[in-house]
Amino acid sequence: MKGERQQQDQIQKNEERPLMNSADEQVRDTDLTQKGLAVPSAAAEVGSVRREAALPLNRTYFKRTGLQPSFLVLRDGRNEQPAPRPEGGAMPAGPCLIRSEEWLLAPELASLYDSWLASEDGPPAERALQRIYYRLRAEAAELLESPDGDWAVVALLSPPELARRRSRLAALQDAQLEALFAAVAERQRQGGECRLDLLAPSPASAAEFAAQREFIEEVADQTLGHAFAAACRIGALIAPDAERAAAGEIARIADFLVLDGAAEEAAPGENAAQDFAAAASQVLAAVRRVRPAAVVFAAGAAAAPALADLYEIGLSGIFCSAGQRTEALLRAACLTWIARQDNMDTAAGGEL
Repeated sequence: MKGERQQQDQIQKNEERPLMNSADEQVRDTDLTQKGLAVPSAAAEVGSVRREAALPLNRTYFKRTGLQPSFLVLRDGRNEQPAPRPEGGAMPAGPCLIRSEEWLLAPELASLYDSWLASEDGPPAERALQRIYYRLRAEAAELLESPDGDWAVVALLSPPELARRRSRLAALQDAQLEALFAAVAERQRQGGECRLDLLAPSPASAAEFAAQREFIEEVADQTLGHAFAAACRIGALIAPDAERAAAGEIARIADFLVLDGAAEEAAPGENAAQDFAAAASQVLAAVRRVRPAAVVFAAGAAAAPALADLYEIGLSGIFCSAGQRTEALLRAACLTWIARQDNMDTAAGGEL
């Protein structure tokens, strides 16, 4: 009963202020659009906006103005050659998606992780996990000190080998969250500013996501206090073939969703982009029936090739690799311009 009541409270809170924070929360005020266009240019990243301290603090991933849709083209993975931070405190147009499983591939961390997996429960496993924590904290600090860390959304670790070892998975995610929040606290002590949002990986149901969200918020509250826990946006990373009804119920209590096609990239078909867009359309329809204003992104190698279809069905944006991003930015800008022209022509025709 307690879990159901907490889930109902979370649904009510999200419906009252989706993706928004109250005025007393100490967070950066960000508006991602300028006159309805949220697609940054390939050269100058147009769409970044400056903080307006005099305005009420609120945070959104995107905003729609009239009939003109906003569409974000964001980074999937860190930039190997990151651009310098813009002067004047400009915010990125949107978050950079960080898949933290890549951290486990670093040689030193991979060795510690393998040792921890092989160890029995007890002091040896605890010591190995403590060493993993310090390495994760170093990775988190490096991220937050880089331009990519100005606004990052980090997917929690969920290695497939821990799918049936739930206690080990919880311990690893706990260590990761503590490492991330400790890095945020250190960044704040140094006078730096950053925005960290989180993704719960592959929840199968709304109840499972609610439990993941409660766990994240509890660790955040214990580490950085209630203000940060309330400010941190928590989304769900789900597969395009996720059960439709479950996706809709998850959207009720998630701040945003990311449809991730990365799991299907091992054996891509000739029609991968079309298949991805078709699956995304079905998920989005189920989500919007439950929550019309839900924020839904796409990610994975098929997202950029399917951009036109994803734009057409009304997705909020995509995450794509650095190699795909320039072309995706140009295509999205063209689609947005065409949509705006069509809206202007329609409006002009109605006045005649």
